[in-house]
Amino acid sequence: MKFRCLALLLIALLALGACDRFEHDFTAVEAEDFQALVFTPLQNALAGGAASLDQAMSYFSDDYVHNGIIKSEREAWLATIFAQDPDAKSTVTVLNLQQTSATTANVNWKLLITSSTKEVLADSTFVGDTLQKQADKWLIRGNRVGCIVPNPKQIAVVEFFTFLSCTNCPPVEAKLHELQLAYPGQLIYLEHHITPPLMVNGDPTYSYYSPGTVPVTIFGGEVKQSGSSPEILAAFDPLVQQLLDVDRPMVYSDLSYSQDAQTFSGSIKLTPQLPDFDQSDLHLNVVLIEKTSSSQNTQGVNLHNVVRGKSVIDISSSDLNNGIDFSVTCVDAEVPEDLSLVIFAQKRPATFANNATILSGMEIELNVAK
Repeated sequence: MKFRCLALLLIALLALGACDRFEHDFTAVEAEDFQALVFTPLQNALAGGAASLDQAMSYFSDDYVHNGIIKSEREAWLATIFAQDPDAKSTVTVLNLQQTSATTANVNWKLLITSSTKEVLADSTFVGDTLQKQADKWLIRGNRVGCIVPNPKQIAVVEFFTFLSCTNCPPVEAKLHELQLAYPGQLIYLEHHITPPLMVNGDPTYSYYSPGTVPVTIFGGEVKQSGSSPEILAAFDPLVQQLLDVDRPMVYSDLSYSQDAQTFSGSIKLTPQLPDFDQSDLHLNVVLIEKTSSSQNTQGVNLHNVVRGKSVIDISSSDLNNGIDFSVTCVDAEVPEDLSLVIFAQKRPATFANNATILSGMEIELNVAK
């Protein structure tokens, strides 16, 4: 025991001495105003379109790389967009940012480019980018990933059925909202109301699933959970995780849309990732959701992700090499400002038997015109 104590004392003394071998600088890092230094000037430069593209690219480092895209390729991508519409409007939004040292920072940011007719030309979120101070100027270096992850996972889609006066539904609403916050960008849930005033006339979703008494939650078009007991809610976490573990079966790209009063029309390209993909029973779901509603549940909590319009399109015979056209109308005469567009492909047999598999999906915030 005496030997053990001496050994521990010796180790402690060595560790204490080691601390003095290195110089330390505990000077607080002066916080930089990255909005003023990088992102506002970048947005201003992009406002000039192709004519000021060189100025915009001056905010990207020469060694920029984001998911395999280098600086020259990013510039060519922007040039193509401005060639399509020289008057396109660019909006740069910082989602979150953390300065890590006097010369480095981490940032997630979004670039939205819309045409003069409100058509979305680009809607890109850059996750995991780094900023670095080079020659007294802060520059975007990208996420430093040389290529895209070969097998990204799908985005989980969950559908929930309720109505305003349902006393058993709030626990499910709270659980789904909690899960969406826990998995940002990975989980989409849709709140379908089956009675007025929030019911969407003509929406075939409830009649297709025939889920029975609400609350009912359907995970990925396959697993149905009825009720809101603690045991039922406890099953939500593993069900969502199971969906999130699936390799992405469908890629959604080349989205464009325009707004005419309450109707949003556009096109989207679908690229199956499964070998020998069977296109039979394939449908495209296009949904409008209000992210935060002024309506409240029976516990006085504002509702989220409330469906305000839906279109289901049979694309079993469509050419997936081309964009799929869509149109969906908001049922509200005054279109909500926080409207989002949700799109997902689904294997939709004539009769539902826990087999209407949802093939990932996507959600974007709409630039709503008033």
